[in-house]
Amino acid sequence: MLALFSLFLMAMGSICITMSLSKEILFFLKPASICFILSGVLVLLSLLVFHQSVLALLASDHTVPLHHELSWSVSCIGCAGTILIVGGILLLLLALPCSPWKKCFPQKQSSS
Repeated sequence: MLALFSLFLMAMGSICITMSLSKEILFFLKPASICFILSGVLVLLSLLVFHQSVLALLASDHTVPLHHELSWSVSCIGCAGTILIVGGILLLLLALPCSPWKKCFPQKQSSS
């Protein structure tokens, strides 16, 4: 369920980026970045749940004693989650205004 919701968030983030690029509205970068960050967190969380379920299966008395190692695909999933989080943070930085201090503080107008 976590992985499906993560895929949904990836698709929503991609739609937001497509709309942002086609319509040139930078507002859509913020929801896209949040979608990608949440998607990356959910991917890493589903990886953790998978790992814990494998450890619980191996610790139970109903299975043949096995030795397990994490394969390269688990590393790929971890890297994908990390890339999603980093990409979301970079999109969020891109969506911020160029000079946030000028946006936050009003300009002093000199009247002469």
